[in-house]
Amino acid sequence: MNFEHLAKKSRWMIGMVTLFGFATLLGGLALLATASHGLKGPVHTSVIMAAMTPGFLFLGFGVLILCLAGLVYALLDLFIQAMGDGHWQNEQLRGALETHRQLLETIRDSAALSDSAKQIAYRHKDREALRHAIREDLDKNDYDGAYWLASEMERRFGNRQEAGQYRDMVETARKAFIDREIHEALENFDQLLKKFDWSAAGRELDRLSRTFPNHPDIVHVSERIQAAKENHKRMLLKEWKDAVTKEDVDRSVELLKQLDQYLTPGEAEGFKEIARDVFKKQLQQLGVQFALQCNDKNWSEAIRIGQQITDQFPNTRIAAEVREVMPSLRQKSNQPIGAI
Repeated sequence: MNFEHLAKKSRWMIGMVTLFGFATLLGGLALLATASHGLKGPVHTSVIMAAMTPGFLFLGFGVLILCLAGLVYALLDLFIQAMGDGHWQNEQLRGALETHRQLLETIRDSAALSDSAKQIAYRHKDREALRHAIREDLDKNDYDGAYWLASEMERRFGNRQEAGQYRDMVETARKAFIDREIHEALENFDQLLKKFDWSAAGRELDRLSRTFPNHPDIVHVSERIQAAKENHKRMLLKEWKDAVTKEDVDRSVELLKQLDQYLTPGEAEGFKEIARDVFKKQLQQLGVQFALQCNDKNWSEAIRIGQQITDQFPNTRIAAEVREVMPSLRQKSNQPIGAI
């Protein structure tokens, strides 16, 4: 039976009972009014009570019926409200179950699709996923991965034109990245050449050759090292000859030591006599300085110069003489100045 119809019928029945109660109540009032009208003159109490008892009974019965009807109506209203709440919850549950049923049917239909049907159904999503993956690889400078994904787009979806555009984009990004890397590497390489750090420049050349073996900017880098070495050697030779001409012995010796790593055996032979003369003059200068420091009793400086003579010119006569007096100089340098 319909819930709304049942509630309506129940209210109608309570309404009938209420009308019956009112009718009984009115009947009791009517009986009381009739009994009161019929009693005239002095009447015994028992007679009054006997005459009015039916009216009181009807009146009480009517009040009882109305009270019971009101109580039942209140209980019925609570019952109907509770039933309404339960009915609403049942409807919500039925709605949720229906939603889950539809979802399960969708999953079942998807699972029932063949692989080919799935590829067709999800073709657009797969293409978008490939595009997103290509952009991610480009952002990470993974150009080989991005190129492979572009080829996959052509193979799986037949998008030859779009795949070609992505391949061009990958190659452009790869070339820009390589050019930027080489530019920075060559700037660092030039700094090493300016510092005449040939060993570090050679290591950098090896790294660049391994990383970019066929790049035209790298192929001739070794020639740049050799040219920089030759330029530096010519500069040192010029400065050395100028120092020799000016008889700047210390500067000549310093430059000669730097030139030693650049000169070939044949070139060194050509400068042998000049170099011997330079070292001879340096030895003479050191001998004079040593004698002056000893004469001035500047023992620590005399020891330093004497050590330089014995280290640089160990087989000379002056070196032998210096070695003979060095113990005496060390002894004197350890004594207080006033004791000497």
